[in-house]
Amino acid sequence: MPVQPGCLVARRGAALTDVWRVVQVTGDEAHCLHRANGVHETVAVADLVVVLEFGDPIFPALTPMDRVQNGPDDAPWHTLIEADNYHALQLLEYLYTGQVDCIYIDPPYNTGARDWKYNNDYVDANDRWRHSKWLAMMRRRLILAKRLLNPSTGVLIVTIDEHEVHHLGMLLEQIYPECVRQMVTIVINQKGVSQGRLARVEEYAFFVFMADAYLSAHQDDLLSPDRPNTRRFLTPRWEWLLRGGSNSRREDRPGLFYPIFVDPQRQLITGVGESLPLDELPKQEGIEEGTVAWPIRKDGSFGNWRVQPSTLRELITLGYVKLGGFHHDRNTWTVLYVNKGTRSRIDNGEIRVIGRNEENGSAILEFAPDEAGLRNIKTVWHRGTHDSGIYGSSVLRSAFAGDVNFAFPKSLYAVRDALGILVRSNPDALIVDFFAGSGTTLHALQLLNEFDNGRRRCVLVTNNEVSDNDARNLSSQGYHPGEEPWERQGVCRSVTWPRSRNTILGCRDDGVELKGDYLTGRIAKREKMRSYRHLGFIDPASLTTATRKREVAALIDAIPGSHIKADDAFFVSDDERHTAALLFDDTQAGAFVDALDGLTHITHFYIVTPSSKRFREIKAEIEDLVGPIEVQEEEKRPMADGFPANVEYFRLDFLDKDQVALGRQFAAILPLLWLRAGALGPRPEVAADAPPPAILVPPHNPFAVLVEERRFADFLDAIRKRTDLTHIFLVTDSADAFQEMAAQVNAPNVIQLYRDYLENFMINRGEQR
Repeated sequence: MPVQPGCLVARRGAALTDVWRVVQVTGDEAHCLHRANGVHETVAVADLVVVLEFGDPIFPALTPMDRVQNGPDDAPWHTLIEADNYHALQLLEYLYTGQVDCIYIDPPYNTGARDWKYNNDYVDANDRWRHSKWLAMMRRRLILAKRLLNPSTGVLIVTIDEHEVHHLGMLLEQIYPECVRQMVTIVINQKGVSQGRLARVEEYAFFVFMADAYLSAHQDDLLSPDRPNTRRFLTPRWEWLLRGGSNSRREDRPGLFYPIFVDPQRQLITGVGESLPLDELPKQEGIEEGTVAWPIRKDGSFGNWRVQPSTLRELITLGYVKLGGFHHDRNTWTVLYVNKGTRSRIDNGEIRVIGRNEENGSAILEFAPDEAGLRNIKTVWHRGTHDSGIYGSSVLRSAFAGDVNFAFPKSLYAVRDALGILVRSNPDALIVDFFAGSGTTLHALQLLNEFDNGRRRCVLVTNNEVSDNDARNLSSQGYHPGEEPWERQGVCRSVTWPRSRNTILGCRDDGVELKGDYLTGRIAKREKMRSYRHLGFIDPASLTTATRKREVAALIDAIPGSHIKADDAFFVSDDERHTAALLFDDTQAGAFVDALDGLTHITHFYIVTPSSKRFREIKAEIEDLVGPIEVQEEEKRPMADGFPANVEYFRLDFLDKDQVALGRQFAAILPLLWLRAGALGPRPEVAADAPPPAILVPPHNPFAVLVEERRFADFLDAIRKRTDLTHIFLVTDSADAFQEMAAQVNAPNVIQLYRDYLENFMINRGEQR
């Protein structure tokens, strides 16, 4: 704001309580009277800053500082505002009253550290919480924050440590008496921080729920033992119809050697023949390649199918049989079928048939929704990814070329999880963080949007204060707030904005790609070979007692020794908790392999035999029987990929009310109109020194502005075909003219400028509202 007669000012670098009133401005000098003692001084205008007292009306504007566009033009733009957050909240109230879905804040914890500055030199004398500067600072901001939240489904999250947790709880109870308030304990440092007493491992998060705000159950309750989805496969598994392992030769099961007829063009099973007598060979000559599938093993020898011809016909009718690939070397097909165990799970509802493949008629299977696997989020969170050192400080450093001056950033994944439980089901949510710090909230929201292609939008607010140490160093060099060397070291310009920009682009400002990977939360499947261990160091002849066999079993985590008996030749269990199998006697390998048939949950096999050759033979039989296993792993995303997102960086400035009323600040107010209309599409610009256009209808934004009332007819023509407009701004001093024009336009929101803007900020924005 300009220094002009009548305004209150303070010297740059001096305490804000040392206030002067400007009497006259002559050239570059201001004649001032000290408000407390009446002393008169003449001070250079450049050495003064305008001071606004609590309750004074402000008229904010946003000055563009920078932007990054790495997403589509029509995507909503995120916003970073460099400002004292109290004034920024006043602006956000004008823009988004009742529209914010979630507010997440991580305020300073009032630990006694000198690394935060939120007007802590000034506490209103009428403040009921004047015993605490911290609580007074928080109270004013939380009152404004309440007005931003969706009054029905909005949620406020405030993180805090032990220093102010109880005071904060009381403050929230006073400000949000009608809301449900819950406190979550989050383990952020499993090693703990100790000063000779108990080691603190946690911090806290208050969740304040408006009346209709509820959480959906989720597969991860954030407390139960940290494990991925225990389902072994993403989709129900089809098994090989060709038998593997023991009894897999033709002569072992002669009745299971029969042809399956195939249409190779459509890759469709057309019929099933009868069993061929053992003394007959299948006819191969004159048969077109690919029209018949016989059970031929990998080594070219004859094998057998797993089910009788009559059973296979029934399964084909049900859609439980389909073709895999064709093997030219054996002139046969891989045939897949739904085995007895899976059919039982279909019958009991664990797996369901959701349709038929249009080409081959096979059933399309999926696991039924695992309602039992969905759990309510707990009030204690214990996840390794919430460690603030590994996933907070380290992740922050990865976005910068050198050291970054920011203490105790939040874990990226702790913030992601906090936001995710609230906005996972709302892909268009609006999130505000007015203690943005290092910018973790926007970073976490990018992960959520990337996970489900959401269009959630984030508004970050942070001041540009320097730390106490940096302030002393800069002052000793003769610099003051507002000068470039000072502002360059402020938290917004040195941490919040570079992090936001670099993580979106996937590279640092020197062009070097970011190193490392994100955990996406998305589960992918891949095939993995099962584990086979040769226990050649054990003498099979020594395994004659239950005790001795249990000693061997004790070497294997997944085998309960209490289940082992003296006469057991092997251990195989159909209990899915027991994922290992153990063969004590290699002469019983056939029975061992037979016992494994259909037990796909077993992933580790331990074979006691003195012969490496025998181990390989048994391993090959098991591999033929069970094949590889499908495993689920969390997908990772290279940080260098960045995110398809856009963000605008603004500095909050203040306008002169009279200049606004005269229509001379249109260019300064235009960013507010863009934000109010949802920040959709690239922000339109008008040169500050150019006259405003009579009509502004940006082609890529859902708003329009009539600046010259006399051009209303032309304005109607310009917007007639625009069905996407959500906001129309009409500049007129006449309430009657506004009502008349508003009745002729079709948009959900029609606003009168500049009256709407001026009246909004003229009203006392203090607590008494």
